Amino acid sequence: MTSAPEEHLRLEGIGVSFGAVNVIPALDLSVRKGEMVAFLGPSGCGKTTTLRIIAGLNKPSRGRIMVGGRDITRLPIHDRDMGMVFQSYALFPHMNVTRNVAFGLQMRNIPSRDAESRAAQALDMVQLGHLAHRKPKELSGGQQQRVALARALVIEPSILLLDEPLSNLDAKLRDEMRVQIRALQQQSGITAVFVTHDQVEALSMCDRVVVMRGGRVEQFGTPTEVYERPATAFVANFVGRTNRLKGAITAEGTLTAAGHQLRSATTLPPGAVEILVRPHRIRIDDAAETANRVKGAVSGITFIGDLVQYAVRVGDAEVVVEEATRRDRSALAVGDTVTLGWSAEDTLVYPAGEQ
Repeated sequence: MTSAPEEHLRLEGIGVSFGAVNVIPALDLSVRKGEMVAFLGPSGCGKTTTLRIIAGLNKPSRGRIMVGGRDITRLPIHDRDMGMVFQSYALFPHMNVTRNVAFGLQMRNIPSRDAESRAAQALDMVQLGHLAHRKPKELSGGQQQRVALARALVIEPSILLLDEPLSNLDAKLRDEMRVQIRALQQQSGITAVFVTHDQVEALSMCDRVVVMRGGRVEQFGTPTEVYERPATAFVANFVGRTNRLKGAITAEGTLTAAGHQLRSATTLPPGAVEILVRPHRIRIDDAAETANRVKGAVSGITFIGDLVQYAVRVGDAEVVVEEATRRDRSALAVGDTVTLGWSAEDTLVYPAGEQ
């Protein structure tokens, strides 16, 4: 039997207050050795503040930080054995690539020859050995980000911290860097904490995702758990696209919305509810075997290359449906009457007013 990975980083009751305002009330979290965890949430939710507390750049008002069973809460930054990759890269413009990467080693009193040798190995790891003598201004954004990553990894830190490192890159480079960073993290086996507001980055790169809101953890789970079984309406809306319908559960337990009875795998007491259905889980005119079937009229069509979005008016609600483009489908037109269908499992139900 394979044993579970050991805990490497623990936050115990971490809180941050500015005067009477609790920015982070009390945060408890455990990160396993060798896993990559994303802090995901909107601006102002506390994710970057939490990362800076782990790094030692900010001090918590209460609680403690444990790494490998050791309390590091009051340790200075240089004693925490952590590497950090910033959103802005933070490379030294007057140094070439090798010197930028070797800088952290030299600050640790590693002899210059050894530091340069380890820097060369780190640059080979990020496939930039051939650019070792260039200055940062001579590199593309993606190359600068890889230099910053090599600089963080070369010191062989206990934990790698990444603060929205891809936000300054264009879409194609972000896709490439997601793959590269994840591959390097898995190859090195380092424990990593990654801050992002981009759900695609969080879901595609990380072993587990912390969804934050207002300084609190709304849900902490694998990408599949967070996406398929969101704990709250906020998580469902923030992670992925959803249709939101106002509904109700009657005293008899019947779920209704937009003038239709619906079925869900969720059980809630009678009262007003919010119903969420993801657009790509809805079928058009192919709903015979689905638990929920409703009729509506196409009110809008948006072509997005690999996807087509249909807006469908159902009663007093508008439902968006996403389909992969297909040559064999006859084009729908605005005004066409269609039948929409989706499963009970894809009908997410939450108490009204939850968020």
